[in-house]
Amino acid sequence: MNTTNSHTEGALRRLAEEQAALRRVATLVASAAEPERVFHTVAEEAGRLLGARTAATVRFDEEGGVVVGRWDEDGADSLPLGLRVPYSDPDVPVYAASQYGGRVDDYTGVPGEAARMTREAGYLSSVVAPIHAGGRTWGALFVFSSEPRHFGDDAERRLADFTELVALALESVEAYDQLSASRARIVEAGISERRRLERNLHDGAQQRLVALSLQLRLAGLAIDKDPARATAMLDAAGHELNLALEELRELARGLHPAVLTDRGLQAALETLADRAPFPVEISGVPAVRFDEAVEAAFYYVVAESLTNVAKYAHASTARVEMSTTDSGAVVEIADDGRGGANLGGGSGLRGLADRVEALGGHLEVRSPVGAGTVVRAQLPLR
Repeated sequence: MNTTNSHTEGALRRLAEEQAALRRVATLVASAAEPERVFHTVAEEAGRLLGARTAATVRFDEEGGVVVGRWDEDGADSLPLGLRVPYSDPDVPVYAASQYGGRVDDYTGVPGEAARMTREAGYLSSVVAPIHAGGRTWGALFVFSSEPRHFGDDAERRLADFTELVALALESVEAYDQLSASRARIVEAGISERRRLERNLHDGAQQRLVALSLQLRLAGLAIDKDPARATAMLDAAGHELNLALEELRELARGLHPAVLTDRGLQAALETLADRAPFPVEISGVPAVRFDEAVEAAFYYVVAESLTNVAKYAHASTARVEMSTTDSGAVVEIADDGRGGANLGGGSGLRGLADRVEALGGHLEVRSPVGAGTVVRAQLPLR
């Protein structure tokens, strides 16, 4: 009975230590700490928990692996940061462990350069757990001992709990980087649009208004001496004024379509369909009005998508379908063209994604080669 109680107490103590170590790492990840700090902390917590001598967080690249986080029991620098380790030979046990998880209970006689380096560093056993992030094997967490068969049967499972936290930290950093890049693109798009408007105003309406001002001044000088000529000049000035007003209206339409403001999304999408050089079917557009920014986002998603279909898809028809829920709305633009579109293929779709994501939504593109394209934008309704 006493032996049973002792085993139970030992298991509970190990579980409490494990949970405390995971909590410390999770708290660090939640604080949005720098990845390098997470790499070091995970190595230390995992190494201490498993009674190891050394632990290392390793990032994989085309040449194998590189140490990006480390911990040593005695403070030694046996696996310095930046150390390159050849984990690229699929025929050796170390590679399999680094990719899929596992252990090496005794490095004596294990083939491969990585095993040789491990022995020379004074280690005879290890446990490894891969780190999966962004849909790929980003790296692995290694824990080493100077004794063979040092680690318990549950060491791999315990180590995997730490690598999940590393993956969460990496995905958080990636999401932040994507957000920063998106914001930068939005700022740059705003600057580019402002410059475009400045050029259009300078080259168009502004030039006409300058000419109009000169014509009116000359007409004023001629009105007493040559009334007929002054009248003709005033008529020409009126014509120039009408042209300037029309150019200003065109610029205003580029900023926000008048039909969208005046008549709503259904009429605005029908206008886009009428302009398309192929039949466009529209369905599901709700009669209720959305927030102005949401309506504009849906309008430009459809406008850019139909423009891309006309330019690149070689499609014979397209379909625009909307649906709504209590909290959001979705628009899908599908065509029967040649496919092959992607968000990274050009600034148009990437700009749409930024516009949609800025409103808390999501844009996705499904475009298998030869099977048409579907652009789907989902936005929350505020």
